[in-house]
Amino acid sequence: MRIPIVQHPRIVTDNLSWFRSEFATQEQEKHFCEYVTGLIAGDKATVAAINGLFLNSNDQSALNRFLTQAKWDEEGVNRRRVTYELARLGRRPVSAEAGRLILDDTLAHHTRCSMEWLAYLRDHSINRNVWAHNVVTSYYVNRSDQFPVDFRLYFQFNRKYEDKVLMQAVEQLRQRYGLESLRDYLLKLISYHCREQLYHPKTELAGKLVEQAVEWQLPFSVVLFDSWFLRWSLVEAIQETGKDWVGACPKDRLVLVDNQWVQIGDYIATIPTTDYRPYRIGSHLFWAFSQVLAMKPLNRQRVRIVASYEEEVKPDKTPNFYATNRKEWEAKRILSTYLDRWPTETFNEDVKGNLGFEDYQLRQLTAIRRHWYLSFVAYSLLGDQAPPGRSRWAVRGQFQSTGQRCQAVVDELLGYLIHWVAQQLSLGLTPDHIIQRILA
Repeated sequence: MRIPIVQHPRIVTDNLSWFRSEFATQEQEKHFCEYVTGLIAGDKATVAAINGLFLNSNDQSALNRFLTQAKWDEEGVNRRRVTYELARLGRRPVSAEAGRLILDDTLAHHTRCSMEWLAYLRDHSINRNVWAHNVVTSYYVNRSDQFPVDFRLYFQFNRKYEDKVLMQAVEQLRQRYGLESLRDYLLKLISYHCREQLYHPKTELAGKLVEQAVEWQLPFSVVLFDSWFLRWSLVEAIQETGKDWVGACPKDRLVLVDNQWVQIGDYIATIPTTDYRPYRIGSHLFWAFSQVLAMKPLNRQRVRIVASYEEEVKPDKTPNFYATNRKEWEAKRILSTYLDRWPTETFNEDVKGNLGFEDYQLRQLTAIRRHWYLSFVAYSLLGDQAPPGRSRWAVRGQFQSTGQRCQAVVDELLGYLIHWVAQQLSLGLTPDHIIQRILA
């Protein structure tokens, strides 16, 4: 059921000062507060749904123009948000040694439509292609503190497919030269070069996010990523910043064993089960074997490889593999460090399930980017202001999930509505008149 909003929640109004300098008018500030509140408290993250949450709301076109046409810098808003998070992080002594920058990518799913730069991409969780935007993200973790840093949109460019489409247009032009065929060819040629210029591999985008985090002086020492990102272009970018890295490793990566390049999966099959050692990490027991080996895809750099099973060694199954540039680290430290990557998984679920990250119905890429950044703002503001060093603490008290924190805001908004109703009654309005205003 939709609860009419008569006042913005405290977490929005109390922190507006952090973002006010990015907006030129009070109208833009108002729309900023409305949109962030709607992402937190609403059921749908569309412009129409968010606008309809507010009592006596204006036409939705005003909120739509805020996203699509108004002059404000969404990247500047995100930079202010990170500054806000760092100020909160700095309330207590912070060790850069405990800081992790997590790189990941996520799909914002949609049906095929006219959204800019929507692509037909492989979703490995369901093992089929879907229409989506692929967003490469950086996420910061330092013990109990965690927050998203930034993102880069991956622009798909399948050169083999694009070359085929362009050659078909050329052949059509040869067979039937005319204004229509020439226009079709020129459009495809412009599209080809535009896509080619925008395309950057996801590892390159991830490398730029690492460089940005260093430039913004985030206190971290290790970069974490899953197996897809274990490529030399990213590893080189990380090491040039002076940071360490731990990543999951595919089983087909080639390593040098007895002067021969073999796949890690084949090499580990030769290791006896007695060479695995048990390591207790929290409530989980891991059995691991580690070895320093040169890895061919990483420019033949020597890295420490860890093969790990959970609970017990299973010779008939392939273990999970991890790699790091810290050759002196023992297996337990490598595993426990990689486990710090888990918050990015829950973050993706939170912003999609509770804050409308992929629920937009916007066509322009600028508006979509603004929607994503405002989802990040909503996520950051849900952290409590009071207890130092608890940036993911609750809005009021301790809650276990982002959904519960959103519900706490809804409870606050319900309280405002009740006070508003009482005020209207004290002014002499009848219950029927109040109900008509609420349901209008």
